Amino acid sequence: MTRRFLSLFALAVTGWLATPCAWGADATNPAPDFKEVYDLLRTNLTGATDDNLNRAAIEGLLSRFPGKVSLVGGAAGSAITQGGTALSKSAVLENDVVYLRVGRVTGNLANELTAAYRALTTSNKVAGLVLDLRFVVGDDAASAQAAANLFASKKIAAGSLVVLVNAETRGAAEMLAAALRHAGAGLIIGNPTAGEAATFKEFPLRNGERLRIATTPVKSGNGPAVPSGGLQPDIAVTVSADDERAFWENPYASPAQNNSPGVATNNLLPFVDRISEAELVLQKQHDGKTIGTSEFHTRDMDLPGPRLIRRPGDNNAGDEDSAPSRAAEPQKPVIRDPVLARAVDLIKGLAVVHQSHP
Repeated sequence: MTRRFLSLFALAVTGWLATPCAWGADATNPAPDFKEVYDLLRTNLTGATDDNLNRAAIEGLLSRFPGKVSLVGGAAGSAITQGGTALSKSAVLENDVVYLRVGRVTGNLANELTAAYRALTTSNKVAGLVLDLRFVVGDDAASAQAAANLFASKKIAAGSLVVLVNAETRGAAEMLAAALRHAGAGLIIGNPTAGEAATFKEFPLRNGERLRIATTPVKSGNGPAVPSGGLQPDIAVTVSADDERAFWENPYASPAQNNSPGVATNNLLPFVDRISEAELVLQKQHDGKTIGTSEFHTRDMDLPGPRLIRRPGDNNAGDEDSAPSRAAEPQKPVIRDPVLARAVDLIKGLAVVHQSHP
């Protein structure tokens, strides 16, 4: 066994054992002696060989730097693996907010964003766009800049743009968020990013694989380099990692459905259905009639305009200007993902402000 191998294995095992999740002790405690651990594994672990211990050492070493170093073709970091396309999801939320979820920052991202946006806005008047970069990785700086240029030039995203990020927003995804901030194209909401945006070099290895290493921090366009500590959001919404992953999978599910205790620090109250900002505008634009506490406006896509609905027990049931009562409609789904809910609320609120002050 070579000294070089022992040194590599020692570094990897020592680093792994020093982590709280692996060792279970205070990270400030000294690590166990490497030779002692290695000998016990080699002697007592069923199936342990020099080859698989070497592989374990390398994997442990690389795992200490997720997003910054990897074997070409191997897994990168702990981010959720996406499909082959750059864009993983597109939809219209609450009638007028475009939602685009990026799967990976790669070559065709700008084209996919453009196509999805045009398809969703052909028959929908939108108030703004949410670009979800949570759990997104990538190392294509050119693709990140091309996508940022789309928004900065207003080729897409009529109305307000809100970008969602979290601790699993890595590499080129951070570059994209930083470029949008530098261009003044949108606001960033969520949690600080991973701080792993850098240019990479590949080094050939004797076994035919290549080791990719982040060597130099990168700038977002002509802006400053992405901080090593990650981008700080303009609006922070604190969510635990488990909760955020569950809400990311299904933003409409309740904490119980997500098998989660819920979000402790959420001042959005996204779990409560509420009158939309668009409906408030309709109230403001009504013909001057005073709306009592037992009355409210709602919209119906099949009718030409707002209608006034009375709740049971209304004392003004004989008002000539009122419309006939109708049975209550089923309650619409409520976005329970606190980060996404904050973004949608912000876009709708800004749309009201713009309508009031054109």
